[in-house]
Amino acid sequence: MTSAAAPRRQRHYIMIGAPVTTVRTPPLLHDWFADQGVDARIGTRHVAAEDLVSFMETVRADPGIDGLLVTMPHKRAILSHLDGLSGAAERTASVNAVKRAGGALIGAQFDGHALVAAVETSHLMIADARIVLAGLGGAGLAIAEALVDRGCRLLKVCDADRDWEAAVVGKLQARGTIVEAIRVEEVGPVDLLINATPLGMDPEDASPFPEDLVRMARCVADIVADPPETRLAALAKRRGIPLITGRAMVEAQVPLIGAWLNAL
Repeated sequence: MTSAAAPRRQRHYIMIGAPVTTVRTPPLLHDWFADQGVDARIGTRHVAAEDLVSFMETVRADPGIDGLLVTMPHKRAILSHLDGLSGAAERTASVNAVKRAGGALIGAQFDGHALVAAVETSHLMIADARIVLAGLGGAGLAIAEALVDRGCRLLKVCDADRDWEAAVVGKLQARGTIVEAIRVEEVGPVDLLINATPLGMDPEDASPFPEDLVRMARCVADIVADPPETRLAALAKRRGIPLITGRAMVEAQVPLIGAWLNAL
């Protein structure tokens, strides 16, 4: 008599950040796993910056937690709690997904490749494009790296931290792409404007780019997912310029993260 196979354990993933009230990834990732025939539960947990150490101790001690999705403010702080990193995560010193592999916790970074995928799906090809990127934080640096990987012709960047900006420019220039630090008011016509700053998360925030610059762009990307229409998004729509929203970037990221998590 053949014994029945043991039922597969439901996988358990948690999205962490502060706040996590508006995150859209968990339900989308749940649906992606369901389409793959995988029973997975994706929860959310508000983890304040000062609570990350104790939370990661809990994760490491609990083999029932298969992985994490990571958003602000933990994308860099979580690095010291991991045992290994993907190439993109190591280059950007930033993580937005973690999985348990054997006894190890491994981090990866998908922000950049998701933005590239969202842009190229319906708007323009990154190769040979002239691009302006505002913001070089965890997501912004990942986007810059992905743009260089994709072969953009010219990348102009700006960040509030001028020393960090200079360090990033030097690092990216060494890879052969023309990369320049600029102030947004100095820029002429471009193919793509990308906002990777937090500007827009508060409905009262100004656009990171002046209207004259938006008017000269062929395409605009704003990675702020909520609210769904920032000042920058409104400017692009008013000018009839193709817009890639933060929500589109999240949707492009889900299959990338899902496939990585699924490759246990």
